[in-house]
Amino acid sequence: MLVAGDRFNLQAFEMVSGERARKAFDITREDPKLRDRYGRNSWGQSVLLARRLVEAGTTIVTCHFGGWDSHWNHQGTMERHLPNVDMAVSSLFEDLELRGMLDNVLVLVMGEFGRTPKMNDGGNGGPPLSQGTPGRDHWGNAMSVLIGGGGLKGGQIVGSTNRLGEVPQDRPLRPGDLHHTVFRVLGVDPHLAFLDHAGRPVPGVDHGAVIDELL
Repeated sequence: MLVAGDRFNLQAFEMVSGERARKAFDITREDPKLRDRYGRNSWGQSVLLARRLVEAGTTIVTCHFGGWDSHWNHQGTMERHLPNVDMAVSSLFEDLELRGMLDNVLVLVMGEFGRTPKMNDGGNGGPPLSQGTPGRDHWGNAMSVLIGGGGLKGGQIVGSTNRLGEVPQDRPLRPGDLHHTVFRVLGVDPHLAFLDHAGRPVPGVDHGAVIDELL
């Protein structure tokens, strides 16, 4: 008799080894010109693969773009990363629209915090410029999130910071507001709670409300 963990492992194995999964992961089936549009790099091809997985029935896909921790050499990091992100994200939205999928697929581009409004001295705790050119450090006071598709109203900016990008100014939003909005699009009850190992309920979202401007 299988225990729960064994059943989940078996389901996961069958999911990734089945015929539909093999076809979805075979990115060589895509038009080479479309692959070029997404970008012939791991980020672009991962985003294209995400679209293929959604077409195959996957409900949630995460593409992890590492390497943004630009405590030094910030300019060089952005010059390397931003063109790749621009190609991948813009191509994804265009691709989903052309395939009639955009209203049914919610796209989020985000990290877990922002970067300091001011550049540091490039020392990262050592002498100035000892690590390279100046960078930007972690900043939890303000950040930006790109969200689109899923039937949301696009083409708008919700909220703002002060002129230096230090703190929220107009329409400040918190993580819970974003979570409520995602839950609304996905049809998930925002009052859903999960039981921890002690049997105590942990709320799925413990603050915030739906961002009405997007609906």
